[in-house]
Amino acid sequence: MVSKVERERRALEAAEKDLQERREKLVELEREEAQRELDRCLKKVGSEHALELLRLAIKVKPKAAVAALRDMADAKGQTAS
Repeated sequence: MVSKVERERRALEAAEKDLQERREKLVELEREEAQRELDRCLKKVGSEHALELLRLAIKVKPKAAVAALRDMADAKGQTAS
């Protein structure tokens, strides 16, 4: 006969295992989503331009490149309004 405490312990262990599996599944889904987004962007920009953008970003540091591109996109968005 299994005690009430033991049943609770087993239920908790099962719930923790399920939670861990769900977290792993979420990580996998996020990775797949990021890959799809990357593929979509590559298709729009083209491989050669994407490689050139990445190489230039590496030269000027990625954060600086992203900030500069954001500033350019924001400025363009403001002039379009």
